Amino acid sequence: MTSCMTAPLILVLVLMVSAQTLDPSVTDLNSRMSEFGAGLYRSVAKRSDDNMLLAPFTLTAGLLALLSATDGPTQNQLIQSLSLSGLSPSTIPGRSENLVLTEGLNLQQGWSLLPPQGFQTSSSFLLLVQEKFGGKIQSLPYTQPDEAMDAINRWAAEQSGERVKELLRDLQTLCVSAHFSPPFNASFTQDERFYVDSYHTVMVPMMLRADKYFLAYDRSDDWPRA
Repeated sequence: MTSCMTAPLILVLVLMVSAQTLDPSVTDLNSRMSEFGAGLYRSVAKRSDDNMLLAPFTLTAGLLALLSATDGPTQNQLIQSLSLSGLSPSTIPGRSENLVLTEGLNLQQGWSLLPPQGFQTSSSFLLLVQEKFGGKIQSLPYTQPDEAMDAINRWAAEQSGERVKELLRDLQTLCVSAHFSPPFNASFTQDERFYVDSYHTVMVPMMLRADKYFLAYDRSDDWPRA
């Protein structure tokens, strides 16, 4: 099995601008986004006692673009998670500079789809990002993190009128190519516990194979490796 964990990066920059008259569909979307934000906070609060910064409006905006590229169970799960039940993805507003955070404060959005060089993206989705969300599409060399990070920071500066000049200070990418020999037998897959964090455990399908293996131990980080 070979797996490369490299995927397109969708960036959404959200800035406060002056208030304007709102379309009813945008008002409804604002309410649903607030509901999603409250649910996100409750979910995070259950998992950690640490202080953290959440940006539910920015996350929602990015997931709305992703929603338009999905179908089937994935789309249904996104709709439910984003509190968009009862709405058709085709009728959900795309790029809107009238998303209200509080009275007198609106949100201006900047969208960008930044796939790695060589990543194949459907032409229909690229067209949707451009037309519905006003997004910029640019392939980046993530194998050269500094160059990719500079391009992202330039985009943020352009979108914000130089108000955000350093969106990223560090960019780490991971690409893994794994070949199992002998390969796992899919019929042996069964649900096992996966420890998400100190608070939650979920059941997920895991590959299984019983045999004898050498085990190495790294004293520098107390982490065993097979």
